[in-house]
Amino acid sequence: MQHASVADHLLEIADGIDPAEIPSLDDAVADPGDAAYSPEALERFALLAAELRSLRGYVGEPLLDIVRRIIDTTGTDVELASAVSPAAAARRDNLDLFVKAVADFQAVDGDVTLPALLAYLTAEDDQGNGLDVATPTEADSVKLLTVHRSKGLEWDSVFLVGVCETRFPSNRSRTLWTSAPSILPAPLRGDAHDLPQLAGWDKAALDAYRAATRAHDAEEELRLGYVALTRAAHRLSVTSYLWSPRATPFGPSDYQRVVREQLEEWGEPVTDWLDKPQKGDPNPYAAVDPSKPWPATGTGVEAALRLEAARRVRAANPAGPDPELDMIEAARVADWDLEIDRLLAEARRDRSSDIAVSLPSSLSATAVARLRDDPDTFARELARPMPRPPSSAARFGTRFHAWVEARFGQQDLFDFDDLPGRADAGIDDDTDLKELISTFENGPFATRTPHQVEAPFALVLAGQVVRGRIDAVYTQRAADGEPGYLVVDWKTNRTATADPLQLALYRLAWAELHGVPAERVRAAFYYVRTGEVIEPAGLPDRAELERLLELGGTS
Repeated sequence: MQHASVADHLLEIADGIDPAEIPSLDDAVADPGDAAYSPEALERFALLAAELRSLRGYVGEPLLDIVRRIIDTTGTDVELASAVSPAAAARRDNLDLFVKAVADFQAVDGDVTLPALLAYLTAEDDQGNGLDVATPTEADSVKLLTVHRSKGLEWDSVFLVGVCETRFPSNRSRTLWTSAPSILPAPLRGDAHDLPQLAGWDKAALDAYRAATRAHDAEEELRLGYVALTRAAHRLSVTSYLWSPRATPFGPSDYQRVVREQLEEWGEPVTDWLDKPQKGDPNPYAAVDPSKPWPATGTGVEAALRLEAARRVRAANPAGPDPELDMIEAARVADWDLEIDRLLAEARRDRSSDIAVSLPSSLSATAVARLRDDPDTFARELARPMPRPPSSAARFGTRFHAWVEARFGQQDLFDFDDLPGRADAGIDDDTDLKELISTFENGPFATRTPHQVEAPFALVLAGQVVRGRIDAVYTQRAADGEPGYLVVDWKTNRTATADPLQLALYRLAWAELHGVPAERVRAAFYYVRTGEVIEPAGLPDRAELERLLELGGTS
């Protein structure tokens, strides 16, 4: 039986078969069988099996560590560093972009598993968009990418290939939800307002829906064609082909005919134009064998350089690390050395009286203050967290914050018990709460409408995420006359003892979230009981806050 490609053959093998029964390439490498392999091939099989076995021992590490370990173990970075071809720089850039894509895939907090990354990469491949490997670089290389991925980019010369009828524009219609239960119904999609919708349930309505969908797909394909034809700054080459492995030939598509007509209108007639062959015309390439030997025979320039480097290493130390061991045995001993090092590290850690405590995925502003003031106590609390006794004062303080949020028209999203108390205390009972509200109504912020209340933020400092909510933000002029903001934190305690570090974090977070200089964001505590507005001077900037976290995290 003939198969169109190896991929089709593999899919046919895997389709409908129990995954447990599918042959594993890893098993084949570990036990290649009795075929007539050369001694060098058997050595390489054994080395690859040992590398894979070693790498599987690290699948529990963070994703970036796994990717870096794979690159180091396989020698990919060494090969790219020694590459001398004109495309070498682009290859190195693409590897860096892949590592960056893995880093971007990792969540800000929480662990992302290796299966999740593999699923993400598989989805990228299935959707046909691919990773961002065609980002313009200084490397003198050809960028190969889809029309979707080219959106927003430009090159001096662009070659748009395969502009054949039924290919581009495509004559394939999307699968409709009315005939495939696996397709999300159009009314439930996020872009439902841009899609045709089914107007009824009879045959006429279904036919009209199919026709409207085909027209919509044609319009989307036209937009895609506009993107493809406008990527070139100076030269655009549009080509098509007539013959393929299928029996029916192709012809130029409507898009290519439009390009030809425009050139003729400009006085640049197109030569060597080929129309669609007649049905039954023989394929001139039918007698040509398209197969090519793979892998290519012979040694390339870069491979020759690496072989020469290996020869020089052997010449400098002909005996190697141990003249009694061959290459496979030496690799196995190296694995043993690594395993012994890991076991020793675990033993030292278990016997050590010091306990390494990792910071949580995110910290609050008050947690940052505790880390600064007493890192040892903070570490003990992380190592052995203890429940805190309920505080009625903190509960009432939270109720005041909730009242202010409702006072300025914000809908309550949480119960009072779920909102953080922000270290506010001092409200004794409901009567005291009413008095506090009355005092606020007579204070300087009673008639000022805030720009935002309970503004959430996530700030990354020295690799650590700091989260929180800003009580209120007001718009006002900065000292230089430019538009600015005033960040305010309500305080209900009886003494003006709030930590300015809290305001420094709020100010920096608001400035960076909204792209304004920190100098245009003022920050103040409003002590509701006394009506005092205290604006601390000399709040630390980003560099000082990061230094504080680094020192606190290593104390």
